[in-house]
Amino acid sequence: MKKKLLVLSARYGSGHTKIAEYVANYIKENNDSCEVKLLDITDYANRFGKIGIRAMEFVAKHRPELIFNFCYEIMDHKISSLGHNRFARRSYDNPRLRQVITDYNPDIVISSHFYCSNIITYYNDLNIINTKLYTIITDYRSHVIWTKNHEKETGFIVGNDIVKEELIKRGIDKKKIYSFGLPLNLNQIKDLDDDEVIKKRYKINNDKKTYLFFGGSSSGSMYYYDYFKAIAKMNIDKNIIFISGKNDKLKRKCDKFIKDRGIKNIKVLGYSNDVFNLMKISDLVISKPGGATVTECLEMNVPMLLVPGVGGQEKYNAKFMARKRYGIKVRGVWKFKRIISMLDNNSSITERMHERMLKLDRNESVRKINNLINKN
Repeated sequence: MKKKLLVLSARYGSGHTKIAEYVANYIKENNDSCEVKLLDITDYANRFGKIGIRAMEFVAKHRPELIFNFCYEIMDHKISSLGHNRFARRSYDNPRLRQVITDYNPDIVISSHFYCSNIITYYNDLNIINTKLYTIITDYRSHVIWTKNHEKETGFIVGNDIVKEELIKRGIDKKKIYSFGLPLNLNQIKDLDDDEVIKKRYKINNDKKTYLFFGGSSSGSMYYYDYFKAIAKMNIDKNIIFISGKNDKLKRKCDKFIKDRGIKNIKVLGYSNDVFNLMKISDLVISKPGGATVTECLEMNVPMLLVPGVGGQEKYNAKFMARKRYGIKVRGVWKFKRIISMLDNNSSITERMHERMLKLDRNESVRKINNLINKN
């Protein structure tokens, strides 16, 4: 009889969802002893939960970074986070979600978001399910909202030993912490095209270095448009690929900007399924420091220029990359232009970052997670 694995995520940013998909897809393809179900709990949000989702979309769109950072730091204490369990249950516990989870009756749950983990520990407490729970902490710093119910969880999967040590200091048994790295889609990385093929597809100038700029947001944010204009006006001797994602308004504005000014070294793409091929030919990735994007750049050995995200956990992701000298973090358009100019005049800076990244171990997270499930 096959084990039933439930992989849970929540659409608070794309990183949680991508990581859950990577895990679910790998185990479906490589583990015949497992039945796998992938579920996003935001599809089952109560009215209170929908308000929370809209609030997060507002944060992503308008970037009130100081407020978000303040809330993030305040919540990183046992006393101030007391309402967290209640908030998660008010947001997501309802008959529809209970039914879909109890009908599936998983033997093991892997969660890529703390709200998902909270709901599963609650259902275990109610004895409506009896499942093992592993939580993937999707950033490069721990926080009490991830570990609030650690006594009731089977284990934690973390990005590196730094996060592992932080969890141990929080009183979590080190035997429950697995420093596997954050999951990646190994198939996409394995089957990449030759550089010349990729460059021909996107009509990339072979004689120039290439910067890949992730500036899109499904929330409709225009936050990175000022950064786009800044680098476009500098007319640096680089190929620049700007990905606007599902943000059609941003793509239209960027297309118009380069067309009106006759700018030839910038290509604006919308949503792309070819991100790893684009990373393969890139010398630098410009992006906010989301956990999934940072992990992908580490695996692809592409240095990062880290522009401000929503704050909170992303602030610590950026600090991690800068401290390890795999990237440079900037605040504001003026500093961004200054760093771009510095990199344009001194390519050895990104080359040294790339050399440091080449020494990293390869990411085997999804394989390790699969082996962990087999042991249960």
